[in-house]
Amino acid sequence: MGKRWRAQQQRGESRSDGAGEPTQVDSLLAADTYKMYGEVRNLGQLLTIGGAGEIVDPIMKLADPPAEFKSIVKFLKANSEALASSRLLFATWPARANVPNVFVAIEFGTPEEATRFAPKLETFLPTVLPSVPVESEEKPKDGKQQKPSDSGEQPAAENSKDKPGGYNPAAPGKPDRLPFVITHSGTLVFISDKPFKLEKIHPPNSKLLAEDQNFRVAHDRFASEPVFMFFNVALEDRGKRQQSASPIASSEEQTNEQTKQQQAKREDETASAEARVEPAAMPSETTATLEALPQSTPEPEPPPATQAQQAQTIATNQAGRMLDFIGLGEPQWPEAIGLALVLDNNEYVIRAIMIDAPNAKKLPIPFIPQLISGPPVAADVSSVLPDDTEVFASASIDLGQTYEGMRKQADAKAKSQEAMLRKVQRQVPGPDDPSLDPFVEFEKKAGFKIKEDLLPVLGNEIVIAGTLNALQGAAGFNLGIRTSSSITGSEPGADKDKKERTNSFPMLLIAVKDRDAASRLLPRVLNGLGIGQANLLARRERRGDAEMVSYADMFAYAFVGDFLLISDAATVRHVVDANTNHQTLSSNSIYRNSSRWISRQNLGQIYVSPALMEAYQQDLHKQAATMDPAMRDFLMKLTPESGAITYALSNDGLGSLHELHLPKNLIITAVAGISSTTKNPPPEMNEAIAMSMLRAIAGAELSYKTNAGDG
Repeated sequence: MGKRWRAQQQRGESRSDGAGEPTQVDSLLAADTYKMYGEVRNLGQLLTIGGAGEIVDPIMKLADPPAEFKSIVKFLKANSEALASSRLLFATWPARANVPNVFVAIEFGTPEEATRFAPKLETFLPTVLPSVPVESEEKPKDGKQQKPSDSGEQPAAENSKDKPGGYNPAAPGKPDRLPFVITHSGTLVFISDKPFKLEKIHPPNSKLLAEDQNFRVAHDRFASEPVFMFFNVALEDRGKRQQSASPIASSEEQTNEQTKQQQAKREDETASAEARVEPAAMPSETTATLEALPQSTPEPEPPPATQAQQAQTIATNQAGRMLDFIGLGEPQWPEAIGLALVLDNNEYVIRAIMIDAPNAKKLPIPFIPQLISGPPVAADVSSVLPDDTEVFASASIDLGQTYEGMRKQADAKAKSQEAMLRKVQRQVPGPDDPSLDPFVEFEKKAGFKIKEDLLPVLGNEIVIAGTLNALQGAAGFNLGIRTSSSITGSEPGADKDKKERTNSFPMLLIAVKDRDAASRLLPRVLNGLGIGQANLLARRERRGDAEMVSYADMFAYAFVGDFLLISDAATVRHVVDANTNHQTLSSNSIYRNSSRWISRQNLGQIYVSPALMEAYQQDLHKQAATMDPAMRDFLMKLTPESGAITYALSNDGLGSLHELHLPKNLIITAVAGISSTTKNPPPEMNEAIAMSMLRAIAGAELSYKTNAGDG
């Protein structure tokens, strides 16, 4: 192949853009040709100078990667000098017909460098991309020959000399062909899954990708990062709208959708009617039948809930019903997303920009459509949280707009429920019936209006914080992490509080503008949540300059700094004492050093202390006796330093900026653990795989029984 390539270059068959000038990388693609685009800058340095090389190292040593993966790593390392300053770009997910599904271009400094490197690719790629059978072209049933423009793909049997995109290494007439095509133009070497024409991936009258405003914003923002990716979400949405091509198909889809909606509506009405049947209306035969069943040995009943526990459950359910509406509505996806990866000495940095439409709502999370970002705020919560805080997440929220969106969703749902009840019941609740709208229920119990009375006294910053154990329990999932929070500087007699805080509740902090007004409203807020109806007595406790109010030592709140703190009594006491003793997170050197890169004003922030990494390291040390020797030797070479995870959200007017900093040791340790497990899986993993497969088989059998196998 190398001889053929050199002969082609001597004949002057290197490609150009059709205008006599060598093709430039910035003028390769049209803005609407591919939905996904990426760049790897300084490709040869990626595996040699830290970064990705340190991630690949444990995979090569501890796992059993495929031979193709080893060959790719070996090839890149062997050619690191030739690729040191080269740039690789790739594009996939085509939006046009007659273009490759995968398009790769490698840019070199001079045409001579590209000419020298291309034959190496010809020799190497067949070792990792083996030949595939040539697909025979089937003639249409009407006997007419299908044109290339009808199929969206170019026939593989065309003469390579007629291909302006270069020659196909697969010789015509052979039963197998190589699944790639290598072409050359000036300083560029192309790799694609099929022959192409440059005028197809960049039609003459189309706008360049480099001229697209969204791409320009993302590309300029991440111009120096070694890895860059761009996803054109708006182009994907346009493609989905164009897929309903024929009127016949569209009408069939609409008919099917209407049928599904009507069936779902009937099922909802039936379920709603059955759910609202009064216990007295149940037939007496049901009770008799249940009594006639053989009685097994009754299991011991759990102890009855205390009055405080019942109040806590009621309040949680009431708050949960209102917060459910924050996720209802149509998600607002950005028009484009830009991603970048930075491989620094001690940490890996992931940056992203989400470019929204000009009039779009400012959503910190696209799939939570009613959560609206507020103005940038100074993250003062570190001066309130205790210095042993393991995790906290803060966000600036526009409470007014967020509440309006949630209330609209609640009104829509209440009207829908009212319409269904009108069909199954004679007596229809009124529009302000508390059973239909949790906000109406809250305001009726509290005796005030949320929008007019409560929101004006609150600020924009909302924070959730605590220990890893507490947040795992509150979120309902388990990461397998167990940490113990040491209370720095606590009093000698604080052993009881320390023991209670091992599994303490998370902390909720809400910024307040008017502390006196908020203090007057809080008892009525608790009434709205149902705590006041439980007749729990509030006990006031003075700790330093702050006053704490607790209910049965389970629920408590206090004003600390400019925040209202809500948690269990032990946690509130600990936060108040830490502020009194000036032992806050802002004085923690690890927090200060890890968050130094975060700007003073931002829309959100997340901090995870080194406790997460230390917990993983402790688990690994416990398994050292039974650990694979190669894994143990690899971990012993790593520096034991633990780092924090930090994240920040901001918006500069062009889009929302997300930045995540991950400690390198944490990533390398995780990759090493996964690599070792894949090579020598423990019995528990094999058992879990077998159980998963059995569940999948059982699910498939049940699905077949209820659908295709029914009857």
